[in-house]
Amino acid sequence: MKRTALLIAVFVLMLQMPEHPAIQIGEDRLLSVDGPARPLVESHLSGDPSNPNHMLVGVIQFDSPDGNARTCVAWASFDGGQRWSRSALPVQACFDPWGVVLQDGSAIMVMGGYVPGHDDNLFLFRSPDGGRTWPNSPLGLGAHHDHPMVIAQGNQVYVASGGGVHNSLNQHRDSVSVAHSEDGGRTFGPPTDVIASNLGYQAEGPVVLSDGTFVVGFHDYCCQHGDKWLLRPRSWLVRSSDEGRTFSEPLLVSESCESRGGWPSMAVDGKDRLFWLCIADKFNGVLVQRSDNRGESWSQPLRLNHGETARSFTPSIAVNKDDAIGVSWYEIHDKSCFDVYFTVSLDSGKTFLPEVRVSSTTSCPDTPQDKGAFDNGTFGAGGDYSGLVPTADGLFHIVWSDARTGIYQLRTATVSVKR
Repeated sequence: MKRTALLIAVFVLMLQMPEHPAIQIGEDRLLSVDGPARPLVESHLSGDPSNPNHMLVGVIQFDSPDGNARTCVAWASFDGGQRWSRSALPVQACFDPWGVVLQDGSAIMVMGGYVPGHDDNLFLFRSPDGGRTWPNSPLGLGAHHDHPMVIAQGNQVYVASGGGVHNSLNQHRDSVSVAHSEDGGRTFGPPTDVIASNLGYQAEGPVVLSDGTFVVGFHDYCCQHGDKWLLRPRSWLVRSSDEGRTFSEPLLVSESCESRGGWPSMAVDGKDRLFWLCIADKFNGVLVQRSDNRGESWSQPLRLNHGETARSFTPSIAVNKDDAIGVSWYEIHDKSCFDVYFTVSLDSGKTFLPEVRVSSTTSCPDTPQDKGAFDNGTFGAGGDYSGLVPTADGLFHIVWSDARTGIYQLRTATVSVKR
């Protein structure tokens, strides 16, 4: 009797104890059910800040076996990712599609490439119906841009990219280029180009703080003209408190990031804490650093992968409405085969839960159908970035390039975090 009473007491105590945090992965499903059977890589995913059922995906579509012909495609969902409608965008040699959904439900996509009749190589499409339809003619945002990204806070829209300008001595310099719109992306003022050094560097990870301060990172990775990779790449950021007209001096973030495992990125939580995400040196793990003072100083890198060795690529970071910090990435094994993993922090980035596999089947993209994309190098691990976004209900959604069928297609899964 005493033993039975003791077991009952322990059981009652367990019921009263709070549950341990847990990551719950939904079934991964094929997103790209429409369109031709062509490789799809480098997906970006964005969500409607007020409607959890509305999401937008942009992705590169390879249209020729040699990989030289590329277009960009947008998919929109209005039912939480159950069904997606496809729209091809009229940009040739398309690269780096990136989207955002505004507070009023309208959608914006930016990308690089070529459009006949334009001297620009950076283009913006605006869809007033949230991605159901897109205009045939884009807004040109200038030439000599790379890795464009778009973010919004209300009607304030920022397009950040890597630029190229000449200084006062007519010497070529890389720049962090920022264009700003006050009317929801309908019109933009002239861009501001921040020249940080004479090195080669790339913009990444723009965020907007609660008071409207715009913050954008950049990562120097090679000497000017790309003739030599740096032995110790560095990550930096600059800030603007006047809507991108002027910027602070560069602030050092990290010297711990690999240059070739997918671009670093940044996220911000509800208390304006900044989080910097990147791949570790020699691709050995995923690193996160935190700043509690708007980028003035940063914590030591925290490695998220719990294995002793790892070959990690293409990380993404996002913060949901409850300030849970989600991170996803590709983990490569068996030569070129990979799976997608996810982890989360529930204590403002101090610790992360053990990673959980998202993809239900390992993807091996070194196939004849993926040859043009896989042989490109950049897209062997799905591209420089992949899709991760929290929706207004607190769920995380992941989109990635998956080759389980022999060709890169888009798959998606939903992640919930139980505290």
